[in-house]
Amino acid sequence: MSMDLLYENNRRFMPVEHLPERVLIWDETLRDGEQTPGVAFHIEEKTAIARALAEAGVSVIDAGMPIVSEDEREAIRQIIELELPCEVGVTVRSHEADLKAAGECGVQHVYMFLSVSPLHMKCKFGMQSYTELREIALRHVALAVKMGFTPTFIAEDSTGASPEELIALFTALHGEGVQRVIICDTAVRMPAPLAFYEFCRYIIGNAPRELTFCVHCHNDLGEATANTVLAILAGATVPTVTMNGIGERAGNAALEQVVISLEKMGVRTGVHLDALFDLSRLVARCSGIPLSMHSPVVGLNAFRHESGIHAAGVLEDPRTYETILPEEVGRERELIFGKHSGRHQLAALLERHGIPHTPLMIDQLLHEIKFLKESQSHRPLEEMVETLDAYYRANFGVAEAMILDRAREMNDDDILANAA
Repeated sequence: MSMDLLYENNRRFMPVEHLPERVLIWDETLRDGEQTPGVAFHIEEKTAIARALAEAGVSVIDAGMPIVSEDEREAIRQIIELELPCEVGVTVRSHEADLKAAGECGVQHVYMFLSVSPLHMKCKFGMQSYTELREIALRHVALAVKMGFTPTFIAEDSTGASPEELIALFTALHGEGVQRVIICDTAVRMPAPLAFYEFCRYIIGNAPRELTFCVHCHNDLGEATANTVLAILAGATVPTVTMNGIGERAGNAALEQVVISLEKMGVRTGVHLDALFDLSRLVARCSGIPLSMHSPVVGLNAFRHESGIHAAGVLEDPRTYETILPEEVGRERELIFGKHSGRHQLAALLERHGIPHTPLMIDQLLHEIKFLKESQSHRPLEEMVETLDAYYRANFGVAEAMILDRAREMNDDDILANAA
C-alpha cells in the first residue's frame, strides 16, 4: 500500500481560497533598519546594500529620510544615480520641509507618514479629532503631488486607530490621487495575530478596491513575520521588511523570513533565494549587529543538526527536519558532533572521508565525543558575552557621559548666553 510521505495540510487548511500570485517586496533596511539604536550606515555602505537588494530582486527600496542630514541626502542621491531596476523612494513626515529635502535628492516617490491613533495624534501633534488629521493629511498629499512626487501614505500606529476612521481617511486620500497606503502595526497593539488578520481584512475589504495595501509590522512580541503573512492573506500585496529584521526596538518583519514563508505558500516574491545569505551577511557587517545563532534561514544554527535522531533523519531525507534545503538559500547543511550525536552521523562523516570503521570503533568515538562535550566549561561563553557587551557600548550610540561633558563645556563657554 502506497501513501503520500507528506500530506498537503498547508493547502487544505489555508483560511482563504485565493492567494495573490505575486507580491512586491518593499525593503526598509536603509531607513527603519538604520533606526536600530546605534546603527548609522556610511554612504558607501548604503549604496552597497541598495545595490545588493536590487540584485536580489527586491521591488521597492526606502533609501532613508532626507530631512535627517546632508550626509543622508548625499547617500540617497548616490543611490538614485545607480539607476537600480526597482522603485527607490524616501520617507518624509507630513511637513513641507521634508518634501523640499526630498526634492533635493531627485526622487520620484515619497512615503509620507502621519500618526493615526488618537494617542499619537494627541501626544505628538496636539490634534483633537480625525477631521483635523484628514485636513493635514490631504493638504500635504496635495502639496506632494503639486511638487511632482508620487506619494504613498503611511498610517503610523494603525492598530491603535478607529478602523472606520482609517477607511474614511484612505478613501479621501485615494480621491486626492494616492494609490498606495501602508497599514502599520507600529507598537504591536494586537498581540493575537488572528485579530490583526481580521483588522486588515476589514479595512481592505471596505476601502476603495483600486488602493494597493502594504503592511508594516514590528516585532516586539516576536510576531512580525506571522502578522505580515496574515496581512497578505487578508488582501495586502506589499509586505515591508528589513534584512535580518533589524529596526526600532525589537526590529521589523525579517525579509528572509517573510520571503521564504510566502514562497512556501506558492506566492512569488521576485526575490532570488540563493542571494539571501550573502545579503544577510552584508547587512550584519555594515550594521555591526551580529546575527543570532537561531535566526531562521540566515542564523548559524539554521541548518545545523547535532541530535542523532535528527541527523539520521536528514541523512535519509532532508525533508524530515528541514522546511527548505540549505542550498536554496545559499547555505550548506552541517552535522555538529556533541552530547546528542548518534551513530549514523558519525558513520556518514567517516565514510565521506574514506575512513574504514567498525561498530566498536563508532561506539568508542561516540563515547569520547560525549565525554569531551560534557566536560567543557561555559566560561568561554561568559567571556564572549562580556566582550560583546563592551563592543556594543563602544560602537553603538554616543555615550551619555560624553554628551554631558560637552554640555557642561558649552555652559562654561557661555554659548547659550551668546546665542541669546
